[in-house]
Amino acid sequence: MCAFESNVKDKPDTESRSLQRRKCDLETELMVPWGDRWSCQIVDMSERGFGIVTTVKLRKGDMVNISALDAKAKVVWIDKGRAGLRICN
Repeated sequence: MCAFESNVKDKPDTESRSLQRRKCDLETELMVPWGDRWSCQIVDMSERGFGIVTTVKLRKGDMVNISALDAKAKVVWIDKGRAGLRICN
């Protein structure tokens, strides 16, 4: 995760989540199991997942891969061009 760590910004003191979430700015690719790829930006990350910004029309429950982190994840929420992903083991 060296590429991620170099783009991490400190968490604001007002954050109320139980797990620390760090802001970041990392351009990468989002891939779906059938092979399509799109650009996305990771904007925050915690121990269990991360938030992304993308133009892809994702659906809750979709499984995706994030190339920069070599991570598989499940879409857990969507709000316009943003999505929350939970890392899958």
